Amino acid sequence: MGRISVPVQDLKDTVRELENIGDLIGDSATLFHAAGDRDDFKSFVGDSRLAEALDAFDKAWVAGHERVHDNVKTFSKNVDTISENFTKTDEDSASSLDESKKDA
Repeated sequence: MGRISVPVQDLKDTVRELENIGDLIGDSATLFHAAGDRDDFKSFVGDSRLAEALDAFDKAWVAGHERVHDNVKTFSKNVDTISENFTKTDEDSASSLDESKKDA
């Protein structure tokens, strides 16, 4: 039978890094905030076509950030669950072996 080595600590470190990435993404500024939280870009840039383009870009930027943030959060939870399952399986296996030694 082969030996399986799972780098559980590496998985836990990955979860922490993913959470940090998620926080950074959540804290990133939008054009709306960079423009001083104005109600619209037209008052800031003057040209309505440019204002509409900036507004569309900003909305797409926010939507993309939200999607990436959600994906990072989901991936982080999944990696954490994998780590927990490997740890529990290892503990259960060790416990079973201890009990079988007692019965022998």
